[in-house]
Formats: sequence, structure tokens, C-alpha cells
Amino acid sequence: MIIRTLFLASTAALSITAGAQAADAIVAAEPEAMEYVRVCDAFGEGFFYIPGTETCLKIGGYVRFDNNVGDSPYDGEDQAWSPFTRGTLTLDARSDTEYGQLRSFIEMRSEASGGETTSYINSGFITLGGFMAGVNDSRYDLFLNSAGNIINDDVIDYTGSRTNQVSYQWGGDKGFSAFIGLEEGGGTYDTGFAGRPTEDYKGAHPLAGARIQEDWGGLFIIGGYDTEADAFGGKIRADVVFNDVFKIFIMAGYQSDWDNDKGLGNTRQRNYYGPWNGDWAAWGGFTATVNDKTSINGQVAYEDDGTLATALNMEYMIVDNFKVQPEFNYTKFDGERGDGDAFGGTIRFQRDF
Repeated sequence: MIIRTLFLASTAALSITAGAQAADAIVAAEPEAMEYVRVCDAFGEGFFYIPGTETCLKIGGYVRFDNNVGDSPYDGEDQAWSPFTRGTLTLDARSDTEYGQLRSFIEMRSEASGGETTSYINSGFITLGGFMAGVNDSRYDLFLNSAGNIINDDVIDYTGSRTNQVSYQWGGDKGFSAFIGLEEGGGTYDTGFAGRPTEDYKGAHPLAGARIQEDWGGLFIIGGYDTEADAFGGKIRADVVFNDVFKIFIMAGYQSDWDNDKGLGNTRQRNYYGPWNGDWAAWGGFTATVNDKTSINGQVAYEDDGTLATALNMEYMIVDNFKVQPEFNYTKFDGERGDGDAFGGTIRFQRDF
């Protein structure tokens, strides 16, 4: 009886110990609580904290479909059926530091046109306070807010293509600001001459600008020097906001040595900061806001060589973040771009996110 009692007591003790160990094992295997994504409202709408960090991230982009009809406003050729589709994805990461806001931005694009698809990085840059380094559209474009709200706004071109660059800016988007920088230039330019059809932009091109932006509009000035073409280009711009309904802009550009062939014979060394034809060019336009869904936009541009370009469109927001934008274009060619008229247009569908 004593042996039987000891055996039963030992069995019970072992069962209790095993159960306790099993319970401990179950507790240890439970997953940790999930860290939910937190909204970051320090930099505007759409930002959230990257889990485990104090960096805020915003994911965005758009999908766009364009189709051109009639004559091309750029060269007068028949566009026939020429659809174009683009998709972009943007990543915007920001955080506050002792030196100001630290930001990194990247925009990736994929495009389909003419049966071919291409993908590339449209921009990728880092900013810290007023310092900026990376690839993006030229400051010669962005610092003056491009041109009007027109699809084909660059028939009379006002800037070189995207480029590697470094710059420093004093001031922000409101009030007075100024910057200095260096740009590499990018790609090639069609000269229109058979002997040497394209020219390189690449170099180390200095530029600087200043502006005042307020609720009433703004005043802008910028200039750049193309070290390869040994030529200067500059632009001035004025914006006027009359009221909540109507606003206008006017812009003018001048470049030196437009007709200097730099010893290249029958070809011309093009100026990165003077992509228009002739010594000077001018642009002007308006935006009329009809209601919270509809606006009407127009633009007129002229270059010294003789070409006149006009555009008129209506932007209609069908639902939030989805718009349709039909545009009519008329170009009167003269000078090196040929002679004649072009009537055509573009219709755009775009969904932003």
C-alpha cells in the first residue's frame, strides 16, 4: 500500500509539472502585438510613419491616357491614331532634423506608345533644408512654375530636359526666395540641320534665380549659362491672381548667340537655357475656374524665329481624382520649323492617387 501510494503521488506530481511546462510553452509562442501604421500629419495629407521609425512616407502617382488627333502642334505632321499611356509611382520620405527637413523623393515612370513600352526614373533627389542634389526637371523650369495648365504647353519650348543637378535655396514657397545651382544638362536637342542633327547638352552649367510668391501672384527671374555653347539664357515671369475665378501669367525669355554656329559650319551649338528658336520668345495664358469641378485654360506663345502656338482646353473633374481634359491646338509655322498651319488636339484621361 505504501509503494502504491508513493507511485500515485509521483505520477500526479509529474503530470502537474508537465502541464505547467506546456502552459509556459504556449505563452512563449504567442505573437507580439502588431504595431499599426500611424498617420503623420506633420507634412500634409497622405503621409504615414514607417513602422519603427520617425520617418514619414507618402505613396502616390497617377495613370494617364492621351490620344492626339489632327495635326501635331510641334511639327504639323498628321497624328492619325496615336494613343499614349503613362503610369507613375512616387515615394516621398520626410523627417525633421536639427538642420531642417530631410527629404528623399523618387518618381518612377512606365510609358506605352507606338507598340513599345519604356520604364525609367523621372526624378530622384535628396533635400536637406535648402540643399538639393539629384536628378529632376531643370530649375530653369520648376522655379518659374513651368507654363500654363496646358497639355502641349511646350510647342514653343521654355526649358531643357530633366538633368542631374545640385543647388541651394534660401526661403520657401511663399514670400521671397532665391537659389544658386549647377546643372549637367541632359540628352540631345534636334537642331533641324542635316549635317549635325543633334547637339549634346551635357556640361556644368551654373544658374541662379529669385522670386516673390504671394496670394496675389508672383514675380520671377532666372538665368543660366551653358558652358558648352558659351551662351546665356534668362527668363522673367509675372503671375496675377485677380480673384478666386480668374488668374493670368506672362513670361518672356532671351538667349545670347542664337545664330552663332561656334565654327561648326552649317550647324548650331544649341543653348540648354535657350531651347526656343530665335533670340527671344514669349508665353502668356489664363485659367478661369468655372466651379469646383471645371476650369478653362488658354495659352499663346511666340518665338522670334516666327512660330506662333496657341492652345485652349477644359479640365473637368468627373469624380474625385479622375479628370478628363480635351484640348485644341493651333500652330502657325514660320522660319526654320517650316511654313504652314497645324490644327489638332489632345484628349487626356487621368486618375491620380
